[in-house]
Amino acid sequence: MKYLLIPKSNYENYFFDFFGIILPLKNYSIGFDYYFSVDEINELAKKTNVYVIINKFLHSKEIKEIKKVINQIKNIKAYFIEDMGLTNIISKEQTIIYQNHILNNYESVNYLNTLGYKKCVISNELTINELKEIKDKTESELYYFLINRNMLLYSKRKLITNYILNFNIKEETKKLNIKEKVSNHELIIKEENGSSVIFNKKIFSASSYQKEINYDYFIININNMKDEEIKEILKNYKSGNINLDTDNYFLLNEIGYKVKKDEKM
Repeated sequence: MKYLLIPKSNYENYFFDFFGIILPLKNYSIGFDYYFSVDEINELAKKTNVYVIINKFLHSKEIKEIKKVINQIKNIKAYFIEDMGLTNIISKEQTIIYQNHILNNYESVNYLNTLGYKKCVISNELTINELKEIKDKTESELYYFLINRNMLLYSKRKLITNYILNFNIKEETKKLNIKEKVSNHELIIKEENGSSVIFNKKIFSASSYQKEINYDYFIININNMKDEEIKEILKNYKSGNINLDTDNYFLLNEIGYKVKKDEKM
């Protein structure tokens, strides 16, 4: 297995000991602390294995614009894409399908494989047994967020702006911490450029189950984390002995709302 890092900044000391880095593309990604320009991506691609993540849903105008941007990016390994419209621009060989919450069964992975998309990010809302089943019953190259502050929702709406206007709140902010009443979970809400994302405040970690999952690539995402959390993760992500209050609920508890293997994508 190989480890990929989504860094929090362009500070290169974050990149040590990783097979490669995944860089959020400026203006076309959402939910990160730092976004990389084309020039930064091209410069880092001279020094290490670089992947680019594009996880915003794009309007037709943006699809036309991003063609020019992608043509300027050089010497990277592949693109992680969420909007399937990008498959008309990026070659199958350079495409890693990343559809948050969606790729959670082996039949979906195998169907994409028949279309020529042989690299997929598997949802981390699955149990250990479900993850192993996908590994056993597919031949695709599998990627998995080993450590991450999970994104629970992504919306093209201005959730915080609308909230402030609706309740006539004087304070202006683009980030809120709230407690969800039903689950009693703490959530982080961020608004960026007219879109919004919601994260679970608890850090998801499957680091102690690496040998059982045994996927081709494990992704460590240190965005939306404090410096002391990052330090602990980078020190101990391989050993699995991370001394933080982490969450592994999905690994041990099957959930019923996800797409089933006998349902079409």
